[in-house]
Amino acid sequence: MTTRLPSSGAPAMSGAPATTCRSDEIVLIHRLFRRLFGEAPALVREVVPGDAPRAAFLSKHLHGLTKLLHVHHHAEDDFFWDRMTERAPACGLHVALMRKQHQSVSDQLDEIDTRIDDWTASGADAAAAEHLATALDEVDRSLAEHLADEEREAFPVLDAVLSEAEWDEISAHAQREKPPLPLFLLLGLMMDAVPESERAAWMARELPAPMRTAYRLFGHRSYERAMRRLHPVPQKSVEGGRR
Repeated sequence: MTTRLPSSGAPAMSGAPATTCRSDEIVLIHRLFRRLFGEAPALVREVVPGDAPRAAFLSKHLHGLTKLLHVHHHAEDDFFWDRMTERAPACGLHVALMRKQHQSVSDQLDEIDTRIDDWTASGADAAAAEHLATALDEVDRSLAEHLADEEREAFPVLDAVLSEAEWDEISAHAQREKPPLPLFLLLGLMMDAVPESERAAWMARELPAPMRTAYRLFGHRSYERAMRRLHPVPQKSVEGGRR
């Protein structure tokens, strides 16, 4: 293992654990959020005005997505920032930035939840859809900035100051949380975020044997069905099919 300097330029702390790069586990989750929030505005805009069943389906998906990000940020707030402040006081400005960005994104997610409900109640009205899509565009931009800042400014420090036992505690906490989106959808998205050449090793390292077996036997098909429903292939019109 190597020892990295915090990105703030603060010197390595005496007695600190060697850098473990366990933050790479969080980077993988960040890839998932970048993908899901990046595609969300287009999913809303593609709904035909008045298609209430499609809007209801996407509304459930989007509410699950906002909850998933809330849970993720709450876990970071609980496990990261106080420890980082105590063990790397020179990085206080970075911690303040992370807390501020989390609050800003939280406020945006609350607005999105309201916009989702408005869209559903309107029966997939076009104006309500655009209001929701615009709010999703805004949180996507905020996330692009926040996740990059967190990976650059906070993660090198956290790798240096958190022990393996503390990272294991964070992982155990995440595994106890009931996911607000379908399990196999999340698992498939996580695997998609891992380079193909590393997926087998990732599964062996991160998933218990029963889960690996379940994913191979039926979870992967469940993921593919969920993705087809989330991204349906546009149907050709009758006239278009006759040409």
